[in-house]
Amino acid sequence: MDYNLGTCFVALIVIVLLSFLEAWILMLLWNWIAPLFWLSAPILTFWQAYGAMVLIQIIAGLFKNLFK
Repeated sequence: MDYNLGTCFVALIVIVLLSFLEAWILMLLWNWIAPLFWLSAPILTFWQAYGAMVLIQIIAGLFKNLFK
């Protein structure tokens, strides 16, 4: 397969945008659901949700490799 620079750049942009979309959805879900369970649940900012998403992916990857 031939990959040119334009295709790789578009793929990188799509990956970054999907990553931001995933963090935004996580933030919305947390801010909607968490106060229903805990009255003092903190409201997440976008970057806190992004950090939580990265942390969850790291932990899930570690457990995936641990129980292989």
